[in-house]
Amino acid sequence: MSGFVTPDTPNVTDYTTFLQTSVGIPASALPVDSPWITYAFNQGVALTAKIPTITPIVYVLAVYNCATHIQIKITPDQPAQSFFSTLRGAGEGGFNLVGVPTSVLSGSADQATSQAMAVPDSLKNLTLTDLDFMRTPWGRDWIQYGQDIGPLWGLA
Repeated sequence: MSGFVTPDTPNVTDYTTFLQTSVGIPASALPVDSPWITYAFNQGVALTAKIPTITPIVYVLAVYNCATHIQIKITPDQPAQSFFSTLRGAGEGGFNLVGVPTSVLSGSADQATSQAMAVPDSLKNLTLTDLDFMRTPWGRDWIQYGQDIGPLWGLA
């Protein structure tokens, strides 16, 4: 990946670059010396299974996507800013991370119409953590990684 110092190994420097370039988090909202970057990064590493047969860059991106979801959830705003609270909120530009993740909707109806969709087996047994990760594009990418490597990871 362009701009990464060590693209085959997760590291805080490249994760910070990922946050600024791929995610679009400005340094004014998340200074490069913020302890929240390292905390989210470490959680991403801890939660992402490393499988020897997976291409290293795929693993790196899984770690960064997991960490980004956590980053958005935990990082406090800088004084006089609302960057992260906007992302956590339910309004425009937000992912509604302050609400409770409940379930995947399978159908809706009123007196005149109804609609239903089949819920894949892979979504039927999601935990609250899994449902939480489904709320951001980075969390969904991380869930996808987990499902791609199979049931030994926890998701089938």
